[in-house]
Amino acid sequence: MWKKIAYGGLLAVLIYFLYAVFFKKIDSPADQMKKEMKAKKVVYKLKDDAIIYADEQIGSDGDKIIKFKNVIVDLTKKEMLISGKEGEINTETSDITLTGKVVGSTKDNKWNLYTEKVDYKKEGDKIISETRTKILNNVDKTEMESDKLETTTAFQELTATGNVIYKETEKKRELKSDKVTYNDVNKVATGEGNVSYKDDKVTITANKATYYMQPEVINAEGNVKYNDAESNISADKATYYMQSEEIHADGNVHYVGKNATITGNSAKYFVKQKQVDATGNVNYSGKDLKVSANHVFYDEVKKIVNADGNGRFNYLPRSTTGTFRSGVYDLANETLTTNEFYTMNYEDYHMEGTSLVYLFKTGDATFNSKFAVTKQNFTVAGDNGHMNTIAKNIFSNKMVMTSVQGDKITSDTGEGSFEKKEFRFDGNVNGKIRGNVKNFATNPTKLVESEAVHFRGNTAKIYFISHNNKDMSVTRSEIKENVHMRYKEVNLTSQYNEIDTGKNLVLARDGVKLDFRNDTQMTSNFLYLDLNKEEGHAEKNVKIVSKLPQFANLNTSADKATVYMKEKKINLNGKVITYQGKTKISSNNAMYDIDKRVLENSGNIKMQYHVQDGNAASSQGKSDPKNVAAVEEVINKLSVSQNEVNNNGKIHLPKTMTASNGVPVTVRWTTSNPSFLAVTGKINKQFLGGGNKSVVLKAVAKAGNDSREKSFNVTIPVETTREMLERAARNIYVPETGKNLPSSVRVDIGKGTIDVPIVWMSGGNRVQNATGAKGLTAILNYKGTEYRKQY
Repeated sequence: MWKKIAYGGLLAVLIYFLYAVFFKKIDSPADQMKKEMKAKKVVYKLKDDAIIYADEQIGSDGDKIIKFKNVIVDLTKKEMLISGKEGEINTETSDITLTGKVVGSTKDNKWNLYTEKVDYKKEGDKIISETRTKILNNVDKTEMESDKLETTTAFQELTATGNVIYKETEKKRELKSDKVTYNDVNKVATGEGNVSYKDDKVTITANKATYYMQPEVINAEGNVKYNDAESNISADKATYYMQSEEIHADGNVHYVGKNATITGNSAKYFVKQKQVDATGNVNYSGKDLKVSANHVFYDEVKKIVNADGNGRFNYLPRSTTGTFRSGVYDLANETLTTNEFYTMNYEDYHMEGTSLVYLFKTGDATFNSKFAVTKQNFTVAGDNGHMNTIAKNIFSNKMVMTSVQGDKITSDTGEGSFEKKEFRFDGNVNGKIRGNVKNFATNPTKLVESEAVHFRGNTAKIYFISHNNKDMSVTRSEIKENVHMRYKEVNLTSQYNEIDTGKNLVLARDGVKLDFRNDTQMTSNFLYLDLNKEEGHAEKNVKIVSKLPQFANLNTSADKATVYMKEKKINLNGKVITYQGKTKISSNNAMYDIDKRVLENSGNIKMQYHVQDGNAASSQGKSDPKNVAAVEEVINKLSVSQNEVNNNGKIHLPKTMTASNGVPVTVRWTTSNPSFLAVTGKINKQFLGGGNKSVVLKAVAKAGNDSREKSFNVTIPVETTREMLERAARNIYVPETGKNLPSSVRVDIGKGTIDVPIVWMSGGNRVQNATGAKGLTAILNYKGTEYRKQY
């Protein structure tokens, strides 16, 4: 029985709850007060200002103060009702005071007021509450609570003080402050003192803030702090745009995001996009990178930092610092890209240029424009190239290497490493080595400008040494192919030249020619120069040619020679043979004075004179019939095939032959143009695009005192396209690592130069980077002709 009663009661409560929530109409405060007014026993009219409805009146019309209980005041002219437990009116001033659960409402029910005490001042139409008060705006769906409130019956401007809480109930926005002034006409709420704004996404604190309801904007001033789920901002001033979810901050701005910290004089924070646009002494700090600039734009989602103006950066993992004018940092890939001037410092290196892509993680730097990299006292510059700042390997087009002491080397391309202390230069190499010491080990005296070594060639390798103060000097140089070296008054050409700068020594070989700049030249296969002693040693096929005024040239050969550059003398040793015209002098030794052009022979001197008169036959001795027959036979056998000239780089020109009668015959060859056809038989064809050259080749056959001569007219053709490609292939430089293989090679032709494209193959596949130089094949193609070279 009791259970049935309990269940019935619960059912009744549930039915009433549903009725109250969904069906029962709850009266507004204004409607409620109008109903209660009809039930009041007392109706008192206060002039034309108000009608008071109450349960009880204490006092009469003659009294200044009349009191009421359970009172409702109808401010008839102000369209407002106010109720309270007790009321008090001043009949002279028409001022009204209500206490005890005071409720006020405009008759249109837009505004509701709840408090414990309220004063109505007719003078100024003021409503003043000095107790905890709550104000509701039923149209805007806002409410405000405070310890004190002052407004008018129009509620156009409300001033609330003391623990003020202003809310937009539907939008869940809240503004707290020591004081809030709300203007209903402009829909603006201004908070002063310990301001705190909060919605479902952000929190803002400040000394002062103004909230604009219609554009949904907050202006905050003084120690502004903004916070959301993943970031916070502090500033002197800030404006928060709610619809676009942006905050604009000014003055000592400090942004802290999920992965970065940014400070500046002003900033814009795009909340949705997670972007910060900061200006004025901006500092960005991330996990690995710090950036300062006049302007920084940071995208936390894309992990991109754009920085402009007086920029500086510091990559923390490798202590890499630098400056820039404008740059983009890809934080996800740790990459810096700039197309303007930049500098970079790492370890004892300094880098600068105008266009750079740099991968901080791997150390790879790509130079898209002019750049320079300095280590201590040496600088490598170029038009473009690349470098790895970890391995310290560098490559450059139009490389220029300079040092503070005056060294300078230029080339079409170059690569190397200061850490390995080795560089290679390729194509049109020009260099000057200067400022090194006399001897690294024994004599640290610096060389002067006049002691600099100048050189050029097709390729060069330069090696370095470090001093105790960590400065570096060139210690050794290897220059190859068409080498020209100049030192003081000496010009030296060869196909290979090695300069030991540590000891100031020079080694030259293959086609060596020493030119003393006064019509005297010395050639040899090998030459060794001591630049400190200014002394040289030549070996193998040593020859000196000196032009003598008013006389025939002086041609001297020897096994060895010693060159004294200071004294300008050459000491010749071993089988010294000299020709002046057709006069021959032989000896064991000779000393040649370069300035005086005088040769002094010594040791077993022999001379053969050629007399220029009609008694030549008698001076030459008697003719021998066997010799005549032998010479005739040999001279008739001699021939030069034009076909052999066309198809070979060298033809056979015999120096001796033995006739059928057993007589040996010597053959001496001369050429009208040794530049194109040498007496050795070597042929130098015109470059592709040039013209054919005619050469007269003369042979003189001699046995004893009898001789015969024979001439051959030879045409030196222009080189074929294949021969040009073969010559070009000799200029290709293949890096030992197999990386960054050249895509073309420059070669001279009859009219200027051309760049021949190169296709690289390895294992039957086309490649641009390989694991090494071995096994590579370079394929050169020009106008349908192909040439392959295996490495």
